[in-house]
Amino acid sequence: MEQQRPNPEAAFSLVELLVAAAIGAVVIAATAIGFAVISNAVTRGGRIDVELPGNTHANLFGGAGDYITMWPNPNYAEAAKARLLRDKLMEDVSAATAVFALGRNAQWTNNRIAVLNLTVTNDLRGLAFPEGFRKLLVSEGMAGAATFLTNQTGPLTATNATIFVLGGLESQSILAGASNSLRVVATYEVDFVSTTSPPGTYASVRRYVGGNAKPTDYYHSFYPGEDNGTGGFRPLAVNFGRAALGGTYNVAPNHPFTFLWWPDPLVTRLGGAPVPVAGSPPLRSAYTNMAGRTSLFTIVPMFPGQ
Repeated sequence: MEQQRPNPEAAFSLVELLVAAAIGAVVIAATAIGFAVISNAVTRGGRIDVELPGNTHANLFGGAGDYITMWPNPNYAEAAKARLLRDKLMEDVSAATAVFALGRNAQWTNNRIAVLNLTVTNDLRGLAFPEGFRKLLVSEGMAGAATFLTNQTGPLTATNATIFVLGGLESQSILAGASNSLRVVATYEVDFVSTTSPPGTYASVRRYVGGNAKPTDYYHSFYPGEDNGTGGFRPLAVNFGRAALGGTYNVAPNHPFTFLWWPDPLVTRLGGAPVPVAGSPPLRSAYTNMAGRTSLFTIVPMFPGQ
């Protein structure tokens, strides 16, 4: 049996190995420089202690104290967390039966719930748009009449917002007078808080499960010297309902949806053009001021299971 000899043409030459090693060194050096640039960018402004007013820290995070230590925008670490949280939202939406974004001006904690216990007088099939869901929360005593702004169709001109991600029926009974229970997959809150030490605006987006006061995930950002007033970060969402419901913003033939904007830790300016008047035609005039304000823009179906 003839012995096989190795083919010298099938091996790497010394020159090829040296070239490959040189390329690898360049790649490693470039990666190290890239991490150094990002690290320097994160710490360029220096860490600051942001003093939150009143019980803000307890309301948002379920913790004690009035200070949060963080870097001001642009904050690359928080930007990475923001994108992970958006991915988490889409993961929750994929398991949901309905998603409703409601606008509010106040901060509060008593609407983080695990289950919506509904009386027989409330038919779940009637939840065709966010305003109907708001009325349902009020009628069931799960939200005060003034907790959320009325008329939740179209752009949400409130300074803060809550996104309810609803699951399927937790329990259902055919007994007269019994109640149905609708599971809540998660609740997302978007809040902007004005600060005086240092002056600016603190923004955060948080995810809650059940009635827990502490979020499972969150990111936050700080805009030094920026005010969330007339030209502030709004609308946070625009709800587009079914065309059959009538109205300016009910334009979806059969699949209603919501535009969502979250604060961007990479953007240093919070203010911009004045917030347009809600409902003023044409449709885009109510949210054109959001262009260039954030890269965290998401379109979410109201009824993902359709």
